[in-house]
Amino acid sequence: MLPRLSCRLCATKPVIDGILDEECWRKAEAATGFSLLDHRGKATQQTRCMVAYDRKNLYIAFVCLESDLEGIQTHCHVRDGPIWWDDCVEIFLDVHHTHSSYFHLITNVDGTRFDEVGTVGRPHPNPASWNAAWKVATAVIPGGWSVEIALPFVTLGVSAPKPGAIWGFNAHRQEYRLIERSSWSETSQSFHEPGNFGHLVFLPSL
Repeated sequence: MLPRLSCRLCATKPVIDGILDEECWRKAEAATGFSLLDHRGKATQQTRCMVAYDRKNLYIAFVCLESDLEGIQTHCHVRDGPIWWDDCVEIFLDVHHTHSSYFHLITNVDGTRFDEVGTVGRPHPNPASWNAAWKVATAVIPGGWSVEIALPFVTLGVSAPKPGAIWGFNAHRQEYRLIERSSWSETSQSFHEPGNFGHLVFLPSL
């Protein structure tokens, strides 16, 4: 069964500074228990992902636990460059829940951005397919690093979801010191498997 993650309407939008100290993050349900690609069990360097929204933006946060901060790899500093060779986090959004096309975003510890529209059966990466207006900030924290993202609904071509709406969603992490590629909703051969995305369920505020 595919996992489900609640996305609550937040009363006050978070400040995108990489520090997850806002009320929306304290109250958010977290996607946890990230599994390694190819069904190889749980990642030793675990990740938490949280999601919230308001009338304009989808907000996404990550806490990436890392037992050796000196081992974090970051080389890509160019928009739409090969960030997947760095320690990074990835987001997949199937906003129409068709299991065929999706938005894909990646960022590394330096906050470098990559984005594309993916379609089942077509080659990727394809960064020319989409350049979204999204904000990201990161921070190195005790025992790991954190990420905070604001993604406007308008750049996804949709309106703010109504409570009860469900999107396909997956969150991934690449950790290069131990070569761990992990995801919240388990995938098989690739992260690019919209049929294996979990469900993001939009709910009213607490």
